[in-house]
Amino acid sequence: MKLYVINLERALERRKRVEKCLSELNVDFEFFNAVDGFKGLPIDLAAKPNDQYRIKYRGNPLTPGEKGVYASHFLLWKKCIELNEPIVILEDDFLPTLFFNQVIEKLPSLHEKYDYLRIEPQDNHIECNVFESTHDGFQIVMWRDNLGGARGYSITPSAADKFVSHSEEWLCAVDNFIGESYKHDVPAMGVIPYAIFNPSDMESQIQNIVKRIKVNPVNKIFRELNRVYRSLLLWLWNIRYLNNRK
Repeated sequence: MKLYVINLERALERRKRVEKCLSELNVDFEFFNAVDGFKGLPIDLAAKPNDQYRIKYRGNPLTPGEKGVYASHFLLWKKCIELNEPIVILEDDFLPTLFFNQVIEKLPSLHEKYDYLRIEPQDNHIECNVFESTHDGFQIVMWRDNLGGARGYSITPSAADKFVSHSEEWLCAVDNFIGESYKHDVPAMGVIPYAIFNPSDMESQIQNIVKRIKVNPVNKIFRELNRVYRSLLLWLWNIRYLNNRK
């Protein structure tokens, strides 16, 4: 099973850190050169971000960094489809847990049932449903809210195809999109224990901090209404999916 680490070519320290960690674990992997949104998107992706929608319904357009992150994941989804086999996608701001190798080795068999598997920690307040407890100590859960974080996950070509097909327009950050199961019908499954975590001294270099524009009062109202609407859609989708599993 191929493992790709998204990394900006100029982020040399990050690259060295990943190489050291994964070589110590005897893990084969490939770096995937991240799209630097501050230098612009590839021509075939340049029109995908919908800045007007973003300004009206989410307050601000996607930042150049967020566009670069989305593009990097999008291209790896296409790579997964091309390979026609599951792949692991990691952003380079991670460290492996003690369970890294066990999780990676377990993923191929888990993908016989599940198309998307989050392998990084989830926020403590996020609820989940336990779908399966394996004889070798893993739990497979469905996260009720998976809108934050795309640092580490694995996908099948089926999930990758759904992500690509529903990414004609980029209306949100890529981690938000992955969590919006009502858009693409890919449930937010996860593996516990986790394979990776985000150390406190590492921040994404793919999406640097930029100054946000001030949101006008009318757009603040649209933003809040849209947030409630999206939350309702996700809540309803989760209920339907769980009921269909019974």
